[in-house]
Amino acid sequence: MNSVNIIGRLTRDPEMRKTDEGRSICTFTLAVDDVHSKDDRADFIRVTVFGNPGDLCEKYLRKGFLTGVTGRLRCDSYTDSEGIVRYPTNVIADNVRFLQWPERDGADGAKGRSKSAS
Repeated sequence: MNSVNIIGRLTRDPEMRKTDEGRSICTFTLAVDDVHSKDDRADFIRVTVFGNPGDLCEKYLRKGFLTGVTGRLRCDSYTDSEGIVRYPTNVIADNVRFLQWPERDGADGAKGRSKSAS
């Protein structure tokens, strides 16, 4: 079974690109607090969202927004410019939950109901 559920804050605004066929690919990174850490450590997890849900993420999510993601892990590999093989881990999102809506709630957006982009 390959299933991931995370909640965190965006480290920067989402980035959008399109495939040659016109399919949307939205990527962003979530800072997820490590609740077991004694020194307020966070993990930085890259998330990829395909298609219409990715369009919605690019339109509504911004740096600092609290966001929930359900999806699956994908581990890739590549060789960097120094010849070192890297193994990045990425979450492929099946469902993205918008947990803040500052457009409706004022400055911090903490009071809003959540919405989903899937």
